[in-house]
Order: sequence, then C-alpha cells, then structure tokens
Amino acid sequence: MKIMAGDLEEGKVCGQRTSKNPNSPIVEEFQVPYNRLQVIFKSDFSNEERFTGFAAYYVAVDINECSDFADAPCSHFCNNFIGGYFCSCPSEYFLHDDMKNCGVNCSGDVFTELMGEITSPNYPDSYPENSRCEYQILLEQGFQVVVTVRREDFDVEPADSEGNCPDSLVFVTRDQQFGPYCGNGFPGPLTIETKSNALNIIFQTDQTGQKKGWKLRYHGDPIPCPQEVSANSVWEPQKEKYVFRDVVKIVCLEGFEVVQGSGSSTYFYSTCQSNGKWSNSKLDCQPVDCGSPEPIQHGKIEEPEDTLFGSMARYTCEEPYYYLQSEESGEYRCAGNGSWVNELLGTELPTCIPACGIPSEPFIEKQRIFGGSLAEIQSFPWQVYFSSPRAGGALIDEYWVLTAAHVVEKNLNPVMYVGSSLVTQNHLKNGQMLTAERVIIHPGWNFLENPETRTNFDNDIALIQLKDPVKMGPTVSLICLPGSSSEYDPSVGDLGLISGWGRTNQRDNVVKLRGAKLPIASLSKCQEVKVKNPQLNINAYVFTDNMICAGGERGVDSCDGDSGGALAIQHPNQEKPKFYVAGLVSWGPECGTYGIYTRVKNYIDWIMKTMQENSAPSMN
Repeated sequence: MKIMAGDLEEGKVCGQRTSKNPNSPIVEEFQVPYNRLQVIFKSDFSNEERFTGFAAYYVAVDINECSDFADAPCSHFCNNFIGGYFCSCPSEYFLHDDMKNCGVNCSGDVFTELMGEITSPNYPDSYPENSRCEYQILLEQGFQVVVTVRREDFDVEPADSEGNCPDSLVFVTRDQQFGPYCGNGFPGPLTIETKSNALNIIFQTDQTGQKKGWKLRYHGDPIPCPQEVSANSVWEPQKEKYVFRDVVKIVCLEGFEVVQGSGSSTYFYSTCQSNGKWSNSKLDCQPVDCGSPEPIQHGKIEEPEDTLFGSMARYTCEEPYYYLQSEESGEYRCAGNGSWVNELLGTELPTCIPACGIPSEPFIEKQRIFGGSLAEIQSFPWQVYFSSPRAGGALIDEYWVLTAAHVVEKNLNPVMYVGSSLVTQNHLKNGQMLTAERVIIHPGWNFLENPETRTNFDNDIALIQLKDPVKMGPTVSLICLPGSSSEYDPSVGDLGLISGWGRTNQRDNVVKLRGAKLPIASLSKCQEVKVKNPQLNINAYVFTDNMICAGGERGVDSCDGDSGGALAIQHPNQEKPKFYVAGLVSWGPECGTYGIYTRVKNYIDWIMKTMQENSAPSMN
C-alpha cells in the first residue's frame, strides 16, 4: 500500500505489522499537510497464504495558518477557523483588497487655511506600513504654497543601495514635482516655494519600517510678479518685491509714451495677478514719434533717419535767395512731448527771410551813353516796373514796394512787374505781376491838383503793400533798407547804382533795362542847375535834408520814367557787395545832369512802423 500526496510519496506499507503502542490498534500513522491524498493498493499474481488485506482510517485535522507557517499570512491580526483563516486590522486601519495587508486611511484631507501643520500618521510614533497617504493644500488663487521642514522632523526609511526610496515623501504641483525624499534628516531644501496655490503631498510606505515619519509646516505667500513690466519706465511705488494684488503706476521715461489705439499717455497702471503675471503686460513704453517735421515756406528739411525721440531734423532755406534769421538755428530735436523743438524758438518754426542787396550778377557798364548802359535784371533784381504811368520802384520786402510819392499820388492801383529785363507784353509774362493791396503815401507829402506846378518834392516817398508775397529767385530779390547810423549817409564821391526804363537821349521809352553808376554830389550842385520849366519860378524849388544829389556832367542821369527807382549804395563794412536803397528817384532840374533822390534813411522809422501796422496775420 502506497500513500501519495500529489507527486510526493508519503509512505509505503507491506507485510504484517503490529502496533507500537499496546493500547492502540494503529500500526502506522501518516500526517499529510494537504487537503488531498491518494492510497494505492497493489497485489501480484499469487498469494502463498490467505492474507486478510488492510484497513485504514482517515481524519481531517485543521491547519492553523496563523501559526503553522514561517511567513505570517496577515500584516496585523490573523484569525484561524476550521478550514481556513482571515485577516483583520486595528480600528484605525483598513484591509487592502488582497485581504492580507492592513493600511491606514490617511487620504482625503484638504487644507485651505493660509498656514498649517501636517504630519505622517502616528507621528512621532512609527508610521504604518503598506500605506499611501495623500494630502492636498488648496489656497486662494494668487497665493503660493511655501513648505518648511526641519531636518530633525524627518525620519523615513532610507534609500537602498541603488538610491530608490522604499518609503517616500513627494510634493506635486500642476507643473513640477519635488522629491521623492527619504532618510534620516530631510535631504531637500528646508524651504520649498512651489509657485502654485495647489499642492499634493504623497507619502508612500512598504511592508516594513519602524521610523517615526515626518512633520512639516506650510504657509501661503502672495505669488510674486517679475520686477519689470515695461522697459524705459519707472515704477511708483518702488519696492524690492511685488506680490499678488500689488498695484504699480508705470511712468514712462522722458521721450517715451504708451500708445493705446489712437491715443497715447505717459503712464499706465498694472496689477500683480494671481498667475504671477502683470496685467496690461502688452503695454510698453515706446519712443515718442514726433512725425515728419512741418514744411516751411522757401525752405527744405533734411529728413532724419527716423522721427523718434532724440532724432534731429535740420531746416535750410532756398539759398542764396532766402536765409534763416541770424539768431535762429535750423536744428530741431524730437522732444519728449512729441514736438520738434529748437533751443531758441521752441516749437515755433524757423522763418526763411529773403536775402537783400545781393544781385546774382554784378552790373558792368559797357558804354557811356545818355541813359546809361544796357543791363540784365539779375544785376538789379529789386527793380519794379510800373507800366502806366511808366515808373520804377524798389522791392524791400516780399509784401512791400518802396517808390516815390509822386508816382502813385494819382494812381492808387498801379500795375507792377518784377523779374524781367524786357518790358514788352510777351516778356513781362515771364516775370511776376504784382497786385497792390493798398498804397500808403507819406503824410508829409504835399498833394497838388496840378502836379506840373510842383516845386516842393519834400517827403517824396510811398509804400505799396502787395496782396501776395513775391517769390524770390535769380531775377527777383530785395534791396536792403539803410540803417539809422551816420555811416548810411553817403558821402560826396561815393558811387551809386540806378536802373530803369526811363527816357534816354535817343528814345522816350525803352523796352530794355538800363543801369548806370552815379557819383554822390553835394546838394548845392543840384541847386546850381537851372530848371527848364517856363511855367515856374526857378527859385521856387525847395531843397531839404531829405534829399540826395547825384549825377554829374557826363550825361548819365535818371530821367522821365525812372521815378521811384532805387539809388543803390554798397553797404559799408561788407566784404561781399551788398546794396541798400539810399535814395529814390524823385526829380531833377534837367535830364542828363544832376538828379534829386529822396533820402530813405530819414524815413526808416516811418517805413518800419507802416509795414508793421499794416501786416496781415499771415505775413511775417
């Protein structure tokens, strides 16, 4: 008879046996630690005797799983019963799904206060094995969780030889993880700034370990924002650190502005938000753009590379016919207020003033004939032509013509031209026609019903204001006015220039401009010439200090048709030739001898006052 337990043979019996215990009929006993065995009886082909066989009895003996095995089947309490066992746990534990291991129900706690303390289960006693504890700290948006751990408050089963933590503590946010940490003494930073308002704390243990665990503290810090919202700015107030809910005023530095839509400002407000970012972060302080400089009359702009703050623009005039006033500078800087600014003028634009007294071509006498020499208008660009009656004038401002009073006393709407040497209708079209706005005759001029009987030409001067400004160029420019000092009184022998389309010894009317050089003479020379006018008493003519005598005996003189034209004298103390109007053709005893010219210097105050009082707002 063979006893089998699976593939194992527990015993084999044959022959005749007697009990070893005289008080028991059992001759052999087998204890099999299984719930199943097999009895195999085998006989051969013959029996020498009549054997009676065998009788076997079996009984089921309960196994104590809780004590009969080297490895305990339960992590905590083992409960045996006939046919089996079950595991149980202490009251604060729960049984895992494997029905053997107990764990602590330590998950689900949510901490929302701005500060608090969290410990491992049973701290400072040993923490439970086979547990996964999850805690959550959830603070208000705008605060970050800051964890602090003391080294002596941390005692967790240390890492193995490969550095793996059997028991571990881990901190997890939405964006990052801190840990795992294990060992005796906290191995991580003692203060952890999580940059998040939500933190999960996970404590995982295995089946072994008798460590005390850990204790930590946390608090909520307002989330910080970076120290810079916008470059080129200053902050109000200034702080070492800016945190959630802080509001700052961002003030742009000089020359910078905040552009919002079609408007702009020099500052804006920004709030540190719950995500650690500043509001209005898309706004920034940009360099002020002054835009293109405004154009000026008779000038041009040297455009800068850009029109931003600090850029320089330069105005120049259409030289040599216009120039900037001597005290002005054409340089303008793009200022912080968005305007182009000049050190002297501020935001006022520069003014291009017409040059005066500088002909584009010098006058050269080619022949000595009665009436002078043929001339080009470039030599006398200030010469104004009066068509009816034929006379002359001097351009002294882009809005003003100076002439003799007797030229306009009977003609308050004269037709005038500038810029042409020839005064035929076809050629005058190439010049500029001037239209009078008003004619202003000197108040000291004596009006007569019959000009033919005039013997007193004192104060023979008038101003004509023009409706539109005259455009300067090679054939049109101003003649300067004299100064008030004595050096502007021409001396006897000084040479002056005259020009016009008056009568010559060959023709009453000429169509080509003529010019001449005349010496200044004493007034007595003019008084000595007898006037050939049978209607008048030759001794009745008046001579005053308001008159200049010029001319001589060589047959060169102003004559009929030249009245009102300028007697031009070269400026004193000037390196380059520059002429001023010393006199105006007034009258003379006889053509081809001496002539009388109105002394303009004596009327400077009246001229300046009249021009100033009658200038329109659009005039400079």
